[in-house]
Amino acid sequence: MVQHTCSTLIRRLGAAGFKRNFVNVAILPDWWDPSSEADTRLVADVELRIARFLGAPLSTVRDPRAPLAAPTYEGAQLRRVKDIGRDRLAPAIHAALSIARAVVRNATLATPVPPPVDGLVYRQELRRAKLVVRLDDILADAWNRGIPIIHVESLPSPSFQGLACIVEDRPVVLICHNLDEPGRLAFIIAHEIAHIVNGDCAPNRPVVDEEEEIVDDADIEKRADEYATLLLTGGAPIHAVDALGFKDLAQKAIASEKAQAVDASSVIWAWARRTGDYAKATMAAQALYRTRGGKRAIRAHLDRHIDLENASDSDRALLRCLHGDPERDAAAAL
Repeated sequence: MVQHTCSTLIRRLGAAGFKRNFVNVAILPDWWDPSSEADTRLVADVELRIARFLGAPLSTVRDPRAPLAAPTYEGAQLRRVKDIGRDRLAPAIHAALSIARAVVRNATLATPVPPPVDGLVYRQELRRAKLVVRLDDILADAWNRGIPIIHVESLPSPSFQGLACIVEDRPVVLICHNLDEPGRLAFIIAHEIAHIVNGDCAPNRPVVDEEEEIVDDADIEKRADEYATLLLTGGAPIHAVDALGFKDLAQKAIASEKAQAVDASSVIWAWARRTGDYAKATMAAQALYRTRGGKRAIRAHLDRHIDLENASDSDRALLRCLHGDPERDAAAAL
């Protein structure tokens, strides 16, 4: 007879694509430790948590012979994907959408108002005096429009870089790779916002961008790249400098910032998107000391809107997956 314990429940989740390192953060309570798995009194609680997370019948979860599975999202649009099938990404997509819903349920948000459909018009709205448009400007405006922008630190593997979705009747943008460069994040977020304003995503039909370095010539991606470029650079010319190296790229980016009020790091990452030379762009950003602080900025805007204290236990577990979670940071410091 197959035993039904906390350990077997966690192993069944692992077979469904939700490995232990994710389950520990996103599903199990914060007081859980290895000894808890042997406590039969906790089985019923773990069953409920798993059923709630998967949206599966409790009877299925309670049957030790029944396989558990991640919900499938047949309408998900996979972009910039290489050698990874929809089935393998299903656990990460489901987890990301679950985290997005938890944010929406526990944040104070205005009625959603999409940005302008023209990236250049949006840029003009964001500019103040002669200031350039930077990551923080986009974050502040998106949240004021009722559009959460969040950075997810824990997802099942394989994962993806960015996702634009509609959950609880609200657009949400998720960044899911460990990126911290403000200019790079600004371009990716602007790209995902473009998917929202262009109507590319809908309920149960997220747009999933796996990796920016993978070329995707589909119209949906060209439009999103063009929108992000106009928003961040205003259409300023961004010249390739292949023969001259990263220092020349950095110098030309600074020149654009001074002459055309375009953030130099935005120039660098827009150039990288067009040329595919991310290694050179990274070195150029490093030369300008503009490679840190993006994740902290995203978390700061989240903290201004989220109510962690009154979140349900299951939502609080999902919110621990976000970068900069106070409980996880405190535990790491011990």
